[in-house]
Amino acid sequence: MIGERTLSPGEREDLLRKTWYSHDARWFAAVAGEFGMEAANRLNRRIVREIGQVETGRLARALGKDSVSGVGEFLDCLEAGRQLYVAPPLMEMATRAIDERSYEVTVSRCFVAENIQRAGIAGSYDCAVFDRVQGWHDALGLPLAEDTLPPAHCAMAEGRECRRVFVVRGGEMASNAEPLH
Repeated sequence: MIGERTLSPGEREDLLRKTWYSHDARWFAAVAGEFGMEAANRLNRRIVREIGQVETGRLARALGKDSVSGVGEFLDCLEAGRQLYVAPPLMEMATRAIDERSYEVTVSRCFVAENIQRAGIAGSYDCAVFDRVQGWHDALGLPLAEDTLPPAHCAMAEGRECRRVFVVRGGEMASNAEPLH
């Protein structure tokens, strides 16, 4: 044992999160260096969506929930996942149901935005945060109106508000899940 101190469960979770995100950042940088930013962005968005599916599937099973019936239940699961995978202060996020088919996400602090600014790639990095949310939708059986979200540069890194409206497939509300600027 190294010293007498034992890590608390919260310290352990924080250490594991930070280690995972360090791996993720180095993976992205290696792909960008080897194949260029276009390939790194495309692959990152795809993989982040798939990771969202995996992590949410595991969380849902652990919570005894295979699917959700609507936006309200989805937002409850989103919050549980956010607390586990990207707990504050890494990301400060607020959600608001608009109606039974749509909701809004506003991000006020984002470790991804902070890191891409430090890395000097804010102007060429495509945000994958919302692809992860789409992966959560996939895993919980509540598909979005759009099969694939359009690429968008990181709003926060460009000094804009980070806010997006998501629309669930079905009904008359099924339209674009475009970022709001």
